[in-house]
Amino acid sequence: MSLMSEVRVLLCEPVRMMEGAAVAGDPRPERHSRGGVLAMHEDQITIQAPCEAGRPARQLTVRSGQSASVGVCRCSTCDLNLRIEDDNTPAFTAEITAGHGYWSVSNLSDQQPIRIVNMDDSYQYFLVEPGRRRVPVPFELSQIGPTNAPSGSMVTIFGPEPRRVLKHQPVCREAPARPLLDPGSTYHRVLRELCRPRLAGSLSAPLPTSSQIASVLSSGRRQLTARAVDAHIRYVSAKLDLPRGAGRDALVAVAIRLGAVQ
Repeated sequence: MSLMSEVRVLLCEPVRMMEGAAVAGDPRPERHSRGGVLAMHEDQITIQAPCEAGRPARQLTVRSGQSASVGVCRCSTCDLNLRIEDDNTPAFTAEITAGHGYWSVSNLSDQQPIRIVNMDDSYQYFLVEPGRRRVPVPFELSQIGPTNAPSGSMVTIFGPEPRRVLKHQPVCREAPARPLLDPGSTYHRVLRELCRPRLAGSLSAPLPTSSQIASVLSSGRRQLTARAVDAHIRYVSAKLDLPRGAGRDALVAVAIRLGAVQ
């Protein structure tokens, strides 16, 4: 079923999401607050074109069973429901389909892969190859854009709120697993301090030096040297099975992806 809704224009306001992202006001009255961000009704999603804070934002509502095409077109012949006008973003075309309690994306581009990023955790993302259709998206709040322009314009998707296991449904009572890393150890404190800039949500934030980490963690009689910090980083890299010679950027990415630091 094709999309029949009209494009709405709302005022774009910055919210707690990926760095530089901004979304417009409440797309639907049915949405409810979830940690400062508004969640969507399970039978529909909202698609929003890129916008700057304080500027008008264009939105589409897609109900269960409907689809909408979005993207950047250079041939001027694509019949897109939501066209992105941005000369700095490479051409890409995606089709967003709403289901009951979920949504999926199809890559209508013939050459350009597209990237779907979790706006609640920018380290969670996946790629959809050209021609792939109806790929389910596990994220509630997402952004979609071409892979070869990480800083280019991206389309925002307000998906359905994730479903949870009902209280009366049986669940597996497995024994609690041992933590991957000892949260009370010095090496864990070093790792957490190393990851702190990226945990704030910026993938490009510079990492602290060993001397900076040592200065932050040293207190009173417990003095930590830069050489000791280096040793702790080598130890935790080996503990997380990183290949020899892997840099600190790789360590931070793996540690955050595994949930070893928060």
